[in-house]
Amino acid sequence: MEGDTNGIGAAEKAVNEYVAATAPEDRKKALLDVQQAVQAHSEGTHGITLSFADTVNDYIEKLVREFE
Repeated sequence: MEGDTNGIGAAEKAVNEYVAATAPEDRKKALLDVQQAVQAHSEGTHGITLSFADTVNDYIEKLVREFE
């Protein structure tokens, strides 16, 4: 996905769709599960891939704070 400027928008859209499909009382846990998966996937990566994972995690953190 290097150089794909649509990647962030697509990831945010996927997260938003996942949240919308999740019961309201389960959304925070669901987001934390997604965040854990992104972090596990990004272990050992560097450069653009790590930056992408960090950006997705930052977006998830923002959403998690909204559910607190």
